Amino acid sequence: MFLTKKSFRKILIMAICYFILASIAISLWAVFNSMGINENFLLILGIIVYLLCVLIIFWGRYAEGKGKLINLGNKLVRQELKPAEFIRHYEKLKNADDLVIKKLSVDVLRVALIAYDLLNDRENALATVDEMINVASDKKQNLAKLLKSSLLFSYGDNQAAEILFNEIQKQKLNIVCSGLVDVILKSDRAMARGDYKTAEVYHLNVLSRLFPKPDKIDMLISNYWLGEIYEKLQDTNKAIKHYQYCANFGGETAIKTSAIEKLQHIN
Repeated sequence: MFLTKKSFRKILIMAICYFILASIAISLWAVFNSMGINENFLLILGIIVYLLCVLIIFWGRYAEGKGKLINLGNKLVRQELKPAEFIRHYEKLKNADDLVIKKLSVDVLRVALIAYDLLNDRENALATVDEMINVASDKKQNLAKLLKSSLLFSYGDNQAAEILFNEIQKQKLNIVCSGLVDVILKSDRAMARGDYKTAEVYHLNVLSRLFPKPDKIDMLISNYWLGEIYEKLQDTNKAIKHYQYCANFGGETAIKTSAIEKLQHIN
């Protein structure tokens, strides 16, 4: 969560405005009540608006400090495939001098992690996932460690990935982590172990999935993995098809660059 002084003032001004409105409503109720006029709705209105003051502070803190950045990340990274643009905004905000609150958030770090990975910036991707592990609550520790395991498998550090992955599987996992374990088993770990058929089936299912429908990142990553799978299986025509998709629709990612290089190499 990165809350700037400007955002803090915005929240404070809004809370003060609601506080003044609530005070006016209760003051009018008191005046009418002293005159023997029953206007209890003013009292109720004032109490409700006082409560809204508290909600505005908490909601505003989340929206300004974290929500906007996450929404921007989803837009730039997942929809427009512009990870570098998000990283510039993220690092500028992270290093800003006028921060009232500077607290790393797992949700924000996860978006940054995806962006660094799409840029093939392995050093910053691993540093970011380590930050996630350090700041994650007990409930999110396993999620952060699974994401690190996934990265390590995809970066070829299979021994470290396997140790971490097996350690997490021994623990009681929630639905989200159980789902991520299944993804790793069928994708990153399967590829690392040379089990290309399992990975092929998984990524083909992603591309044909109706719900939830794969977004641009899902499509891009699965097409690239399939390109690599078919290249290793020496099915050149299928490999070209999937690499071509990445070259055409890879946006501003390292995957697009890599796919173009793969096509040139094959040709």
